[in-house]
Amino acid sequence: MRGLGLAILLYLASLSCLAGFSATSQTGLSRYEQRALYQEAIELIKAGRQKARVKEIKNSLVDYPLYPYIEYTEKIYHIARQSPGDIQSFIAQYSHTPLADQLLENWIFVQARQNNWSNVVDYYHDGLTGERNACSYAYALYRRDLKAEAFAAARNLWLVDRSQPDECDAIFKVWRDAGQLDTNAAWQRYALALKAGKTSLADYLTRYVADADKGLANNFKLVQQNPNYVRQHNRFLVDDDRTRDLIIYGIKRLASRDPSAAFKALQAYEATHSFTEAERADTWSHVGVRLALDSDPDNLLGSIPVILKELPDLTEARIRLALRQLDWSNVLVLINVLPVEAQESPRWRYWKARVLAGSGNADDQATSQALLRELAATRDFYGFLAADILGQDYQFEDTPQTITHTEILGVENNAGLQRALELFTLGERHRGRREWNLATRDFSDFELQTAARVAQKWGWYRQAIRAMIDAGAWDDLAVRFPLAYQDSFVSNARSWDIPLHWSFAVARQESAFMPDARSRSGAMGIMQLMPATARLTAGWHGVPLNATSDLTDPVLNIHLGSAYLGRMLRQFNNNRILASAAYNAGPARVETWLDPTLPFDVWIETIPFVETRGYVQNVLIFSAIYARRLSQNHPMIYAHELRDFSNQQVTILN
Repeated sequence: MRGLGLAILLYLASLSCLAGFSATSQTGLSRYEQRALYQEAIELIKAGRQKARVKEIKNSLVDYPLYPYIEYTEKIYHIARQSPGDIQSFIAQYSHTPLADQLLENWIFVQARQNNWSNVVDYYHDGLTGERNACSYAYALYRRDLKAEAFAAARNLWLVDRSQPDECDAIFKVWRDAGQLDTNAAWQRYALALKAGKTSLADYLTRYVADADKGLANNFKLVQQNPNYVRQHNRFLVDDDRTRDLIIYGIKRLASRDPSAAFKALQAYEATHSFTEAERADTWSHVGVRLALDSDPDNLLGSIPVILKELPDLTEARIRLALRQLDWSNVLVLINVLPVEAQESPRWRYWKARVLAGSGNADDQATSQALLRELAATRDFYGFLAADILGQDYQFEDTPQTITHTEILGVENNAGLQRALELFTLGERHRGRREWNLATRDFSDFELQTAARVAQKWGWYRQAIRAMIDAGAWDDLAVRFPLAYQDSFVSNARSWDIPLHWSFAVARQESAFMPDARSRSGAMGIMQLMPATARLTAGWHGVPLNATSDLTDPVLNIHLGSAYLGRMLRQFNNNRILASAAYNAGPARVETWLDPTLPFDVWIETIPFVETRGYVQNVLIFSAIYARRLSQNHPMIYAHELRDFSNQQVTILN
């Protein structure tokens, strides 16, 4: 009987664990039925129909996790009718959800439209998002005769590098009319706009720039449009803060196009302008980094008048130039210039070992071997490189935290996570992430790791990975590197003849398997496809792509992304190093960067784009990890992938 009782308890616990899918509610409804009723209620509220039916549904969903969202929808669709008491009551009841502030933000917006300035002042708080309400709040302060606070808020809203919403017009007008827009504030915003490339805004702001500053403003715009203007020294003879700021801005822009010209311009201005030591060091460092990227054709790097030890970015750029030049002795000298903590990083320990390995000195070679052995004991790009050189197995450090079934259930039953699960299940991923973030905000590291297991069980891979990162839990590979959407990846790897572990690695790096991921550049979905690339790929292979939004469909996105990966792989001779770089930065750039005189590790280390450099390194090590996750035995770098590079001082023993 005791065994039977335990079995029954375990069965009941499993039902609880699957509450999001199978258990019945207190009203006798299954979760599936609750979801259908919830969606019906939301649609009826939006349509403004069948209030009696909505009430009936609400009565049957009182224990459904998303019940607050029904209440919220009712209020938001009648937001203009809500009294302060209605809003306070909702906030008091649902302060544990993101809905409280969302409703308040919408209500304050309506109160401002209705000129209810007292309500705006009384209920606005700094934690609310959106500049529309911040602008309305500033104007409400003015209308309540709190002018000092209103004008301080107006100044903060003014000093940004972008256009503000129309709601700012009223507070900006009274602020200006009161003489609060001084010449410094006018100039600061003009300069911010130009530095951000917002030329239309800058043109508008010219009307507020003082007449005495108009000439400098014109020069600023000329430099923004063509940084070569900064070389016209006679335009910038005044030695004041604004002119120096403009000169520094122009020199940095010029350095991106012509670093040698920027070097000479800065050298000339140093003789006539009193830059601060911090400005001087930062600008010289910027110019020096660009010179190094440009291979320093005029040998100017050694003439930069700075203390190199104080500028690690410049030092690292010079190390990479020395690597491209295969100047091994200079690589070692410059590594020793870096701050101690940088020298101790896996990156520079690896390169120190690589240099010393080529020494004819026995002590140097012994030091190299010791460094490589230390690195090979770690799960890191450079650690795996070291393991390859030594002919050792990779150390994956896969030691997951022990978490019991009961502990998982305890976290899974958290009300906020239950709401997040329901929203995720219904495809409302953005809302689900807000619930997740609020629910886990104060979790301990252990609770975060437990929540990660819950998210993984749900198939919410990105949240699981994020939780492990937030917890600093690096050694649970099954959670950090999930075999997400496995059927799609397997079938597409076969169709497009690409390594399965590589396609998993690319997706893990691109989006952490987030179907609705969208980058600032517009890349979309799990494989982070640019819409133009997706359309081209779809056209090449006869795949229907009706709308850009279709790229959030995991199946389609993985299909097109895998097809494009296959195209890159074949364009670059089955070399995943080059194909990965091409997937991130574009094949034309990789064709330009490719240099067969460099060893493969030097080529990767000296990729001109920092993002692409890290991307390639991550994809390669992730590939090795995914090979392990798939119970396959693949090296991080295949022997055939070395054919596009020099084999100088490289030993790959597999």
